Amino acid sequence: MIQKLQKEFQDYNKKSDYKIKYRKIKTGYSLYLEIQRKNNRQTINLEGLTITGKISKLNQDKLVLEKASESQDSYNRQLKFEGDKALTRQKAKNINVVEYFSSLKEDKKGNTKRNWNNALRHFKIFTKGFVKFENIDIVFCENFRKYLLNNVSQNTTCCYFSVWKRVLNLAVRRDFIDKNPAIFVKNTKPEVSREFLTVSDLKQLIETSYEIDYIRSAFLFSCFTGLRLSDVKNLKWNNIKERMLNIRQIKTREPLRIKLSESAMNILEIQDKYNSNNSERVFALLADNATNKHIKRWIKKAGIDKHITFHSGRHTFATLCLTYDIDLYTVSKLLGHNDIKHTQIYAKLIDKKRDAAIDNLPTL
Repeated sequence: MIQKLQKEFQDYNKKSDYKIKYRKIKTGYSLYLEIQRKNNRQTINLEGLTITGKISKLNQDKLVLEKASESQDSYNRQLKFEGDKALTRQKAKNINVVEYFSSLKEDKKGNTKRNWNNALRHFKIFTKGFVKFENIDIVFCENFRKYLLNNVSQNTTCCYFSVWKRVLNLAVRRDFIDKNPAIFVKNTKPEVSREFLTVSDLKQLIETSYEIDYIRSAFLFSCFTGLRLSDVKNLKWNNIKERMLNIRQIKTREPLRIKLSESAMNILEIQDKYNSNNSERVFALLADNATNKHIKRWIKKAGIDKHITFHSGRHTFATLCLTYDIDLYTVSKLLGHNDIKHTQIYAKLIDKKRDAAIDNLPTL
């Protein structure tokens, strides 16, 4: 009978945070560990460890109890070494990662929220809606990235997998997991072709009229300031004082303060003349897709054979600065970059153009 083992249970549990417990099953009793801390009860199943409770198999049951005590000692050591982290991780093992992932996207906004929503949608498909933290390892992360590569572009894969890495980093911070296995999975972003306008392209474009003046002005303003579309759309007249532009960038939330060139100021003077309704915004633009469609039509009308979008204005500003010998560090500050490695991409673009120019020299 189970009562014959009560002394053994008491001895093992006397000075232990984790207590060995048992529950009735068809074949006898299954063993598990239980810990009670701060009104929070947690149980851990001891897979495969069962006792019969029969007097005839008392010695056999004692050996099983001894094995259970070995697991008990391991969890006690872990608790002593890591404190409540060990309990948090143990509890987190059974959390549905899909639900945890979903809870993190609620405070995201704009394009960031869109990326998180899309990454979560693919994660749900990949996991069929359920996966525990205890099943997240390097192999799982590698397989998720392979799934993404088979279903979206390489560039999008890099974006969505970066979101997944962020999810796991937050899990580490909350002590749900010990370390992030996704950091060991290579997630190389493909080199993106960045089209920009040369000085001659810009002159050609300025000389080409277009029926929607404010789109024309807004794009040229980006070419002369490096502002993103989101920042141009949000630009207000009170952001500009005495040729100085002061804004907080929409994408990074970082402040940006730059002096405006004569070309940029000329555009603002034209905009001010047309601002008959005293709008606080400098440019009243259409939706992003519509704006880009008009820019493509204007580029085509100008006879420029390049794939140009509004964001190309930012690339144009960067390459213009480097072409006219503004140093890389200063260009980085003008663009509002928080890491100069992002600016170095534009230096490579300029080098490619210089190399191409040498290749075009005649052989005499």
